[in-house]
Amino acid sequence: MSRTFLRILAQRRPAPALTPDAPAREELEAVLRAATGAGGQGLTWRVAVTTRRSAPELAAAMAGLRRVPDMTEPVQRLKGKQLRRLAAFRGSLKWASTGGMCCALIFSPDSGLPAPRKEQRASAHGARALLEAAFWAAGWGTVWTPRDGGDKAAVRAFYALSEEERILGWLFVGHPPRGAAADHAATLPVVDPPVTYF
Repeated sequence: MSRTFLRILAQRRPAPALTPDAPAREELEAVLRAATGAGGQGLTWRVAVTTRRSAPELAAAMAGLRRVPDMTEPVQRLKGKQLRRLAAFRGSLKWASTGGMCCALIFSPDSGLPAPRKEQRASAHGARALLEAAFWAAGWGTVWTPRDGGDKAAVRAFYALSEEERILGWLFVGHPPRGAAADHAATLPVVDPPVTYF
């Protein structure tokens, strides 16, 4: 049994905040391959990646907008629904710009698998822990958010989801801030497992 792997699982944790840095594509794909596992058989999840550059498009979709609003236009004439959507866009833009990269964890059921859909979805949820551990082992910090809005038509269109696919949440990736980097990587005491023997 690999003690290194057990340490990674035991020590992974969310970062207190994230810098705007992001892994290079090669490093990201190495992390995803590690989380996928040998063979990659029976996967019921996939990852859709956005960067800070594409954060405005994601924010617009989360706000129910078809395009990114022009923030240079005067907003005094906006009323009611338009004003609420602009406010929603601003809030979503701050959220979508967290860290340097956003990985949407998408449940992608496979009708060819013998497991029922409910079990496939539970398996897909387990990918979050694998991704967090893999990023932590590679020196990156993560923040998970199951924010509402993944079922909006604009969001589904943005991610080009099939009819059966669902977004389980978003994993933001970046480096912990310099002042918190040492604490984020420090070894913490391991908590006794919640286990009962019979």
